[in-house]
Amino acid sequence: MPSPFDLYSRAPLRDTAEDFAQQRAQWTNPKDILTILTVIGGDIVRGALAQLCSSNPRHFTPVALSFGWVSYAFSAILSAIGSCRLAPDPEFTCTLIDVGSNYSRDIHSWVLSRLVRDYEFTGDNRRGLTVTFYRTMPNKKMGVPDRDWVYWTGVIVIVLQIGIAAVPGALDGDWLIFILTFGGIVLVQLQASLPQWRKELWAGRRIGKKEHEIVCLTRGNGSAYAMVIRSDGCGIRMSDMAAGAEVTDRTTIPGTLILAVLWLIHLFCTSGLQNNSWYSLLIGAIGMLQNALASGARRRPGALGIHLERVKDVQEDKTFQAIMKAEEVERNVGILLADIYFPGGLRPKEEGWKKQKIEEYAKLAHNPV
Repeated sequence: MPSPFDLYSRAPLRDTAEDFAQQRAQWTNPKDILTILTVIGGDIVRGALAQLCSSNPRHFTPVALSFGWVSYAFSAILSAIGSCRLAPDPEFTCTLIDVGSNYSRDIHSWVLSRLVRDYEFTGDNRRGLTVTFYRTMPNKKMGVPDRDWVYWTGVIVIVLQIGIAAVPGALDGDWLIFILTFGGIVLVQLQASLPQWRKELWAGRRIGKKEHEIVCLTRGNGSAYAMVIRSDGCGIRMSDMAAGAEVTDRTTIPGTLILAVLWLIHLFCTSGLQNNSWYSLLIGAIGMLQNALASGARRRPGALGIHLERVKDVQEDKTFQAIMKAEEVERNVGILLADIYFPGGLRPKEEGWKKQKIEEYAKLAHNPV
């Protein structure tokens, strides 16, 4: 019977020189890791598209080429066929109250949920409750976002990617990376130009010249702020947007299928790179950084395509005091907010105030001045 020493002496020794050679080759030309990275980060890409798409089909969409586009292209097919939605779902629960009809509904619009999320306090008024009143701007078209720092960052990154891709061509005559990068940027623009994006993000009836709408947006009981938006003869009905109605376009399913095939071809070509893979890795890395930044950035309402003029802030350390002051600015706003912020009921004095206001408005309705 052989001894353990004999078995050990017969075991093949690992060729450490070969292992180091493989590691050296991987770091010199990391084409394998590049192929793996191209299929991660689809959710980030989806968020970046939702942030930077415009209702104007002629607008450039400054979303950079990144690692996640192949993954997103195939998930977009599933979304188009299944849920019939391209935009992401809202990240948290918030409520829209139609002040005219006294009807409230959960917000299913990605744009409106971001509008609530990105609310900016004026000064140090985070205590108690702040009710901010806005007016829709008639001189700007809803759905056409302002160009802010997020937009221009995307433009700069895309130009930088094209510049990096041109370096191996200029130095070594290797223009394949430039061709793949430019082709990927074209595919990004085609993906962003699908008509359903602009139809879905700003889906709603237009407000006629003689019509108006007043809505209140809030995250509900416990939130430190609420937004009241008045639209007089302009804009989109935000109550329609909040419903998140199913919007379809006949080009969406065939468009996403064709683009997924083109992204797959782009992936095969990228995986076939034999030289200068570090350039493609750098292009994808800065593109993913831009996508992540764009997807999560806090933006002003105009950059979301909702053009508002700030009219007045009502702030009190006591929530019900703020509600009563808000009622003085816009009728029924305070009454409706009282039900949202005090779902368990009001104190007798507060209930008396609410009842008095309701009776007062009822008398005015029967006996208009």
